[in-house]
Amino acid sequence: MRRRSGRERARAERADAEADGESGPRPMIEWDELSPEEQLALKRLNRGHDPHLDPATAERLLELGLAARRSQGIGISRAGRELVINVLLKSEA
Repeated sequence: MRRRSGRERARAERADAEADGESGPRPMIEWDELSPEEQLALKRLNRGHDPHLDPATAERLLELGLAARRSQGIGISRAGRELVINVLLKSEA
């Protein structure tokens, strides 16, 4: 299997997001409002597909708009990625 470029991956994620209706604004949740399990799952999803993601945690992240259903399974949404990146940037400061 050939690895997709960043541009191809972004295009596929946009298409998945549009199909899932992810484009609309969602209420923002704070990092501290997530359980440690949800925080860990979101960090793992930020790195890529997590085949060991707990179904209950996945459903919760989907409900919060932090994850989205993708063709390859559950993936991180734009809101989820933004939340993780902001937390990572704050921890480096």
